[in-house]
Amino acid sequence: MHRLGLMPNLFRSAPSAPETTRQLWQLAKCAYLDAPLPALFKERLAVHLSRLGCSSYCLARHFGFLIGLGRPAGDATCRPETIDQARQLLSIPLSDAARVTAALDRLEAVAAAREIPEPRSADEADLFEAAAALFLQSAAAPRSRFAVRKAFGEAQFELLTAFLAYLRMTHFWADTHPELAIDPDVLELARSDPELAEHLGCGEVCRAAQPPRPESAANGSETSAHRLQRLLEIDSVGVLFFDHAEGTLIDANDAFLAMTGYSRDEVRDRQLNWQNMTPPEWRGSSAEQIDLLQQTGRIGPYEKEYFRKNGERTWMMFAGRDLGDGTVVELAMNIDDHKRTEAALRESEARFRQFGEASSDVVWIRDAQTMQWDYVSPAFETIYGAPRAAVLQGDHLAQWTGLMLPEDRPRAIAGLERARQGERDSFDFRIVRQTDGAVRWLRIRTFPMVDASGRVQRIGGITQDITALVSAVEHQKLLLAELQHRVRNMLAVIRSIIRRTGESSESVEDFASHLEGRITALSRIQAVVTRDPLAGFDLAELIADELRASAAREDRQFSLSGPAVRIRGKAAESIGLAIHELATNALKYGALTVPRGFIRIEWRHDERDASNWLVLDWTETGMSGRQLGSSRQGFGTVLLEQMLPYDVGARVARRFEPSGLRCEIWLPADGILKR
Repeated sequence: MHRLGLMPNLFRSAPSAPETTRQLWQLAKCAYLDAPLPALFKERLAVHLSRLGCSSYCLARHFGFLIGLGRPAGDATCRPETIDQARQLLSIPLSDAARVTAALDRLEAVAAAREIPEPRSADEADLFEAAAALFLQSAAAPRSRFAVRKAFGEAQFELLTAFLAYLRMTHFWADTHPELAIDPDVLELARSDPELAEHLGCGEVCRAAQPPRPESAANGSETSAHRLQRLLEIDSVGVLFFDHAEGTLIDANDAFLAMTGYSRDEVRDRQLNWQNMTPPEWRGSSAEQIDLLQQTGRIGPYEKEYFRKNGERTWMMFAGRDLGDGTVVELAMNIDDHKRTEAALRESEARFRQFGEASSDVVWIRDAQTMQWDYVSPAFETIYGAPRAAVLQGDHLAQWTGLMLPEDRPRAIAGLERARQGERDSFDFRIVRQTDGAVRWLRIRTFPMVDASGRVQRIGGITQDITALVSAVEHQKLLLAELQHRVRNMLAVIRSIIRRTGESSESVEDFASHLEGRITALSRIQAVVTRDPLAGFDLAELIADELRASAAREDRQFSLSGPAVRIRGKAAESIGLAIHELATNALKYGALTVPRGFIRIEWRHDERDASNWLVLDWTETGMSGRQLGSSRQGFGTVLLEQMLPYDVGARVARRFEPSGLRCEIWLPADGILKR
């Protein structure tokens, strides 16, 4: 109750039903304190309408708020009115048909929707007349609804309607609790000013210690009768009179009959009692209220379902007391809409929690003012590696940012601040996961959650673990850089192949044939390398592919032997071209030209000159009696003896033995092998 600056007696009522009092406070927050209407307007209207409703408690309390006894409409920044200004409000004549009609004429003539008018203005007076018609549900109420909507817009009409509903509820509550005392601060003011006390309807309380005068009793009776008549005329509050002993309904106002569908004849013929109007499961609680009536003279307030005449059920709230003459009076309000709203809210909250608990991302909501968490889903514990209870203690914001790397905290706090200012935002930051100490990348998407007036009340957000995504992006960058490097190298290799092939070819046909074979060999290597440039190239597969491309058959025309090794991509290009040239030479001049020709390729690890080497031995056999060697240096010779040593640091030794060519290639293992 700190928002009002004090605890009104209204919210100290019904100690036996604290939940009902809590719900009344929730209604006050929603329709009165948090309603985005000017604070002075709400208090001035409350004072004006409380005069019509004849509730001295409500009139005195709102008059107190208006002059600064407490906070006007719970707004600590609102400057209250002076007592003289507030007295003028008490002197305004009560509504009559002529004034209401004139006010509605002016409101209906408004061309564009206006803001709520300033205090003591002519527009305020017109709005008060229209609000009074709505509050009392007089014959002018339908026209008043239209006029207020037209003059002030749909949104402000709905806010005003909710405020009026709250005022009627408080009047009903005060009327059903006649023991509700005027709050001490207002009572002290009234005792010091008898004229003001009369205006506030609490003069009798202030004179309680003085002997009453005869005419005062008469005036009091007239006032009580007037109040009872006004109460019976309220369209939204049912008034019921029961025979205490029999539980029979002996009278009811039109509002109750409209709520339930029963007829005046059924009431007059005493066909109705609380037992047959109450569903079986609620009769026990009703009987408890009858016991309470016998002990205290009062009933409720309590809620239950009631049967309508057509058999349907309706939710109602009841409160009453024993009149001392064998009858009981109860006031009843239909709360079907309230119950449906409660059920919808419970269902909505259950669905939200079901969604949050099933989500693998963290779903959360913060209070926009305090930055304390209202809700954090269970995924928090998986992603952050910390129990939710640990960050829901003390300063929630500090507990949360404490999980981050220090350099990322300002960005996260700035993102929340943007959401508090009404902006959507998305930002990334790093945490140290508590369960394993791993650094994880998280991404938050925040969004403001606003009330009916557009003010940010809460901040919502979804947090995802994007560590895998960040790693994938970094890997992609690495692949792109590798690809760019390889494209440049490939173009250089192709230029060299074209130039060298041209220099060693004897005709255009010869040039085309050799160039096609070499480019094809290069493309075979690239097809494997580009699938996974970081994995390397299997040496056995590299050699076998080139020999198969030359139509050589494994086991019958060639064999491979050596440990499993993988070659780096750049080295694989040079070694692959060298193998291609050796295979092409064997196909044209060597072992693959004779039926019994055979190629044995072996490789091994060796150590020489304090270095590690991969030694590749190419041995051709089956060439005895045939001419060996070449009279000129072709591209293959240049590649083996010049390009391969230059590109990968190889040492190459070729010799033509009686059985065929033998080529020994020493490759620096540390430079070409993929570890």
